[in-house]
Amino acid sequence: MKCEYCDLLDKNEDIIHADDDIVIAVKDKVTTSGQITVYPRKHYPIMEMVPEDILNKCVSAAKNVSIAVFESLGAQGTNILVRNGLSAGQSVPHFGIEVIPRREEDKLNLEWQGKQIMEDEMEMTFQALEEDLKKPSIAESKEEIVVDEGETEATLEKEGDNYLLKSLKRIP
Repeated sequence: MKCEYCDLLDKNEDIIHADDDIVIAVKDKVTTSGQITVYPRKHYPIMEMVPEDILNKCVSAAKNVSIAVFESLGAQGTNILVRNGLSAGQSVPHFGIEVIPRREEDKLNLEWQGKQIMEDEMEMTFQALEEDLKKPSIAESKEEIVVDEGETEATLEKEGDNYLLKSLKRIP
């Protein structure tokens, strides 16, 4: 699958900033005018694959872009959005953070209504997450994980990496 973010970098178009680790770019297809994307230079399909130091740099850059959007573009607010996996609406197979400028009456609806869950469902969710969060993170327990666009599920299965196999379902 072709990667729009890698293509932007190859063409060196619409790049506001690029260094050895991250890229800040304006895309031609946006939710609102002035939307900026911050993404790692190296190809990582989903957030869990991005090394901690690069992810931190992306988040810091998104914060600075948000400040600039307020000051330079006169935005009245920003939405910071990560679409992590197909079910979350990720359409580009490359992790990125979208900084979306907001203005009153821009007619962009990113609001959703919360729903009440049953107490047993909440307890089950709490226990599952609490147990999982006590485990060492992927970043602590493994070397940097990179999935090339050519790797397949079968290749990963041979390597025995169950986490990556589960993650493949989220890679666009």
